[in-house]
Parts: sequence; C-alpha cells; structure tokens
Amino acid sequence: MRKILLKTLVGGAMVFGAVSACAQQDPYYSHFKFVKQAYNPATVGEKDDYICASLLGHNQWLGFDDQTWMDRTTGEPIQGGQITENVAPVTINFNIGGQILGGENRPTPLGAVGLSVFDDRLGYMKTTAFKGQFAYFVPIQGTFARLSIGAEVGFTQFGYVNPNFRFRDASDPRIPTGSISDSRFDAGIGVYYTQSRLGTFAKDFYVGASASHLNGSTYVLQNGNQNSEYQLAQHLYLNTGAKIPLSGGVNVLEPAVLVKYAGKPQFDLNLTVLNNQTIRGGVGYRQWGNTDAFVLLLGYVTGQMQFGYSYDITASRIQGVSNGTHEIFASYCFRLPTSQPPVKTYRKSIREL
Repeated sequence: MRKILLKTLVGGAMVFGAVSACAQQDPYYSHFKFVKQAYNPATVGEKDDYICASLLGHNQWLGFDDQTWMDRTTGEPIQGGQITENVAPVTINFNIGGQILGGENRPTPLGAVGLSVFDDRLGYMKTTAFKGQFAYFVPIQGTFARLSIGAEVGFTQFGYVNPNFRFRDASDPRIPTGSISDSRFDAGIGVYYTQSRLGTFAKDFYVGASASHLNGSTYVLQNGNQNSEYQLAQHLYLNTGAKIPLSGGVNVLEPAVLVKYAGKPQFDLNLTVLNNQTIRGGVGYRQWGNTDAFVLLLGYVTGQMQFGYSYDITASRIQGVSNGTHEIFASYCFRLPTSQPPVKTYRKSIREL
C-alpha cells in the first residue's frame, strides 16, 4: 500500500506565495560524461573535424504515482477522485555542435557553435529551455592541449501543465486551475580544458567548470487576478575525467566525476570500461544529501555512432514506491564536405591515356 505523498507537489507548493527556489532545479543525467554540452557551453565542438549530435531520454522513478487522492488511513482512493499515475520526472535533452574553422592562415579551429535543448516534466511542473552556445578555443602547445571558453544565451519557459491539485481551500486564488507559464532570458558561461595525455597512464584528460542561469530569472505566473513567482537558481558544475588504456589498449577505463551545487552539493561518479572500441559497461553512484542511487550502464559503439542505456537503482526511501530510473542515450558524429569532388576527365580513346 503506497502512502508517500508525491514530493514534486510539495516542492511545487513553493511557487505559491512568491517563494524563491534554492534547490537543484536542472535535470540530472546518468550519462553525464556524454552530454557535457547540456551543462557546460565550453564543451561544444569538443571532437575535432566533426559535427556531433546527441539525444537523451530520462525516465525517473518509473511507476511513481500521485497519491494525494488516496485516503491515508484506509489506503483507498477517495470517493470521486482519481490517482494520477506516473508523475515522476521525465526529461528529454538534445545537443548539436561543431567547430568553426580558422581559415588558411589558422589551420586549427577558431572555436565552435552549438544548440542545446531540454524539456523537463516534474509532476505538474514543466521546464523547457533553448540555448545557443559559442566556444572560443585557445590552443596550448600546439595540439597537445586546449582551453575552451564558452557562453550560452537563450530562453527558459517554466509553468504548470494541466494541474490537478487536491487542495484544502478551494477558494485559494494562488492554486492554479489551468495551464500557465512564463518565458525569460537565460544565460550561462563555462571553461573547459582538454589534454591529449596525462602522465604515462592516461589520455584524453579533461576538466571543466560552468555556471547556468546566471541572471537568476524570476518567472511570474498569472492565475486570474493572483500572481505567483518562481525563481530559477544559479547552478554550478565541475566535471573531470580521462581514458586509461588497459590490456594493451584493448580495454579502456573511463572514470568521470560531476559535482553540482544549487543550494547543496550533488555528486555523480561514473566508471565504465570500453572493450575493443565496441562494448561499454560500468557502474555509477549518485549522492544528493544522502545516497540517492547506484547506476548500471551499458553501451555500444560502432564507428561514429554510440548508444547507451542506464538503470538507476534507487537507494532512498522512494525505492518503496518506484521501479528505478531508466535512461537511453544516442549520439552521432559526421563530417561536412570540405571541398568539391574532382572534375572527371573523359577520353575518346585509350590511346590518349
């Protein structure tokens, strides 16, 4: 018998009464090391000579329902009400980006441009963001290392979609009875350092830092004659990782760490092994306050395409009312034609060859 009240609705109550948010608001990703562009604009164009696109779907706490229509004493639905099923977070993220060539006088790339989009549904709350991104490259010791300085600008929309709250005071004007939203300008910055080798044991080392929602926009939600406000808090990110060849290079160990801060810290650890540039497998761990989840990761790589799947084993009390978290990931990198095809020469006879 499920008795836990949906936490997202409790968090949503912060909107009413013009309360500023001070907790994690951005979505999280178990495949965080493959979608760095989602939280650090300086990582756009990371792969030389390629345009790369990625798509990720995140379905958190599968089966987690809204129990506010249930009598907490008997565990039965309240007469005339209905239970809203599966209102846990669902996130879609898309990224694309490529380098800007420096021209004949500068063979190395000048920088990169990209686009990052995410749509995040949390209970009745919905956040959608569109961000254009730019990164400027500073080569260090030729191609050995590179410092990237990035920025992003766009807009973020926040609001409620078909809210179905069960409220004690039906006349409370602050509780929305229909879909409402507001859009605001959004900006972020980041730096990203990459190095081809780290000592004698690691390659493709990277470390980055970024900050999102620099302007801390306040969203004004109009509900009839009553307005409520929601503030988007600044989020700070620090990520690092590398590749460590094993077994003569057949296997590659891929450790990665992501630290986030928005009111309190959150840690994501990720350790995978890529076998023969084809099969990937590994584990992860997430902590937000207390232990949040243990992660199992699987992946497949073929050429410039890669696919991934992760399953989060919930370690918090939410495990009693959910079936874990599922995430799928896909990316593809491609090159654009850089020159015209050679002109065909036709001969009238083989004697002219």
